Formats: sequence, C-alpha cells, structure tokens
Amino acid sequence: MRNLLAYLYRIRILILFVFLEAIAFTWISASRSYQRSVFINSANSVTGGMLQRTNDVEEYLDLVDQNEKLAEENAKLRNQSEGSFFPLSTDTTTVIDSSNAIRYTYIDAEIVSGSYRKARNYMTINRGSVHGVEKGMGVIGSKGIVGVVKDVSKHFSTVIPLINPSFSVSGRIKNSGYFGPVLWNNNNYQYAYLTDIPRYAKITKGDTIVTDSRSLLFPMGLTIGYIDSYNLQEDQNFFAVKINLATDFASIHHVYVIEDKMKLEVQNLQSQQDPK
Repeated sequence: MRNLLAYLYRIRILILFVFLEAIAFTWISASRSYQRSVFINSANSVTGGMLQRTNDVEEYLDLVDQNEKLAEENAKLRNQSEGSFFPLSTDTTTVIDSSNAIRYTYIDAEIVSGSYRKARNYMTINRGSVHGVEKGMGVIGSKGIVGVVKDVSKHFSTVIPLINPSFSVSGRIKNSGYFGPVLWNNNNYQYAYLTDIPRYAKITKGDTIVTDSRSLLFPMGLTIGYIDSYNLQEDQNFFAVKINLATDFASIHHVYVIEDKMKLEVQNLQSQQDPK
C-alpha cells in the first residue's frame, strides 16, 4: 500500500495534468455542444423563415391566379345573365317566340394604372383592340359603373372614369323613377351629383341611383350610388342630389368592358330623327 502511495506521489504532476486536461475537454465539449445547438437553432430559424416566405409568395401568386380566373368566370356569368339579352318575343295571340338575342357582352380586364385624387382622373386597362375593346364602350366594376373607354391601342385602353368632369351618365332614382345627368364636381372621389331632379320629386336618403335606359353606355339598372343628401334653393326648381358612389375608385382593380351589340343600330336610328 505504501509503495502504491509512493508511486502515485511520484506521478502526481502527471495525474494533475490529466485531471486538468479532462476538465478542459469537458468544458470544450460543453461549449461546442452549446455552439452547435445555437447554430442548429439559428439555421432552423433561417430555413423556417425562408420556407415561410416562399410559402407566402406561392400563396400570393396562387391568389392572383384565382382572382384572374374569378374575373373571367364573372364575365362569363354576366354574358349569360338576363340583362345581357334583348327580348325578341312578340306577345300576340298568334305568335309567341320566347327566344332572345344577346345584346351585351362583357370583357374582363385589370386596371394597370390610374388616378383618383386629381381634377381629371384617368385609368389604363390591360385590354385593347385585339380583345375586342373599342372607343366608347362602357366600363363597370363588381359594385357599380366605372366609366367609358377613351382611347384604344392593340393591347391596352384608357378609360375616363366617373370621377372626371368630362364624363356624365343618365341616372335614375330607383324607387321614384326620376332621372337626370350624373356629374362629378372635382371635389371628392367618393361622391357625385344627380342633377335636374324636379322640386316636386320624392327623394329619400339612402335610395339607390341606377343607370337609365337613355344611356347607351350601360345596361339599364346598374348601380351608380346611393343618395347621401339633397338640397333645393328657393330660387331653383331642381334638386341637386349628392350621391355616395358605389365604386371605390381608391381600391378598384378588376373591371368589365361592355360591348353593346345593338348600339350602332340605335345610333343610326336616332340620327335619322328630324332635328326640328
């Protein structure tokens, strides 16, 4: 036993060295494990973030694609709607023909640029002559009318929206039938005015203003807006009706261009009327 203790005493420096080496190795291993853990966690975080962003981009692109397909489907549905047809039936005792001729067709489009806070606002859409768009065609959105096509190139068209003082459309109070021109006054893109409504007309706040049959731009009955307020000065015989526009020109993106297949026929007939 004494020899063993003496031997251990002689190699005490070596034992101390080995002991300290073991401690150092343990510390290094622990440190490396921590660093490795930190690295793995960081890598996982970065990878997870990249995957999340990739997934977000894929979802966004998929949503854009779905919106485009939805707009196309809406255009098809509008083309098949009752308001797109012109009745050919003759309600007599001898002939009953329930067939209809298509009067209106709809071309879906997207607004690629536009303004809504200027004194004269314009839009550009990604449809042109190759898509069947022509100058003078009406343009609508999902909530109401938008404007009229001004100029057309091969693949694009400019649109004069309702929020441009050079644009006007015949509007009608839905519940009373009184009608007049709808105009914008360069003030607020959310409002326009229905004018020439006689002072004896019954007007109700919140009533709907729709397109009138006198307009060749749009089918009858499309929403223009809703009555916000109205006033009549003592020396005037007509109301000025303030309309809260149905179309939000600050956020609108998808639109539909309307082709009236009987517009030329109506215009030719009207041009033959005696100017007297």
